[in-house]
Amino acid sequence: MRDALIDLGEVPSGEPASALPRPPLPSYRWILGLLAVVLAALLGGAGPPPPSSGPVVLPIELGDRFQVAGDRLYVAGLAGPIGTVMRTYVIRTYQLPEVTPLGEFRATVPGDIYTFSAIGDDVLLVAYNDMQLARSGLLASRVGGGEPLWERPASLYGIDQDTGLVLIEDDAEPDRSIWRALDSRTGAVRWSLDQPGSSGQVTLSTGAYWEGYPARLFSVRDDGLIEVRDGHTGAVTATARLPRPPGEGFVLWATAGLLVAGYGAEETIAYDEVTMAERWRRTGEVLSEGGYPQDCGPMICLISFPNGLSVVDPADGREVANVDGYDATEVIDGRVLVSQASQTAPVLAVLDPRTGRTTAAGPWVSGGPGPRPGTAWVYRHQAVGYALRYGILDVTTGRVWIRGQAERIAGDCQFSANALVCRQLDSSIAIWRL
Repeated sequence: MRDALIDLGEVPSGEPASALPRPPLPSYRWILGLLAVVLAALLGGAGPPPPSSGPVVLPIELGDRFQVAGDRLYVAGLAGPIGTVMRTYVIRTYQLPEVTPLGEFRATVPGDIYTFSAIGDDVLLVAYNDMQLARSGLLASRVGGGEPLWERPASLYGIDQDTGLVLIEDDAEPDRSIWRALDSRTGAVRWSLDQPGSSGQVTLSTGAYWEGYPARLFSVRDDGLIEVRDGHTGAVTATARLPRPPGEGFVLWATAGLLVAGYGAEETIAYDEVTMAERWRRTGEVLSEGGYPQDCGPMICLISFPNGLSVVDPADGREVANVDGYDATEVIDGRVLVSQASQTAPVLAVLDPRTGRTTAAGPWVSGGPGPRPGTAWVYRHQAVGYALRYGILDVTTGRVWIRGQAERIAGDCQFSANALVCRQLDSSIAIWRL
């Protein structure tokens, strides 16, 4: 049976029957009414099943951090002395939504760790800020602790779980930028690319800005030569030459099958990212130097400051919509969740990139993809009373089903597909099965 959805705005799940007025059933039909309710429950009803009642609570310290990635929960806490430059972190992993312990990793670094990325079940990439040398660092920790498998000054830009490659930008030399593909388990270099010249640029081919492992890398030299490299082998697969060298205000970005070169307010040129054949050329600026693109298939979303969000047709570079006031995007099942990340009060809307039409969802924050296709988790934190309401957004209609409320929440919440993890006022974290 397909889910039915009635437009009642924010529809509470499990609301008492008296809250929704309806004609009374004749007394002799009470049995039929009861059977209908039971049948609806067995077949799925109008809304998703309610979440489990009580959370699992993990006691952690105020300075500890947690991160949800897929069906994994990572909790990192200091194990060494506080206040020293070299700090030892213990990172525990759990399976969600059961909160089953999976393993423990250790990392000793000269600063603060800020993100984790798993390689299978036994290796964890740990990214950190090197406080001594003011640069980023990356190490591969093995389950159970011990010396890291490898470590180097670098920023992480992509992981390919299938091939075991990680893409980094080497930070060893302050005046030289080197891109490398490494074996994720050994740290061995598979290929390298020096970022060319003083005005040269390198950009990546990804579905979203700096996300995933790129199929291709694009470099532009000072003389205007573009080289396309295979992201896995580093081999040059195509070249093209810009009509003039890059200069001040020049931008280069790749998304939605295009490599786009912009000369500020003068001209913008788009090339096919595989063949480098020119696709279109327009007078004027398409993307400002401070903005970034995102593949909102079949369109391109461009975020620029302070101009907000614009939607561009990749076929000809024509702007089809402009939405003021929004400065963050997230693509979910053909719709774009747009929000005002720079504002204190949350505002969420759903954009149809084909038409440019937006539908207001209300004062919610996106928690990422929801439990079913075409849905997203959303939540709203109330500073007064420290309560958190959460629900499911239908990205087609913009309507929200209220799923529940959590109490004594400090404000830091993350979703997986079937779990909600929140920091509580006593610094512990609570995990609800959804």
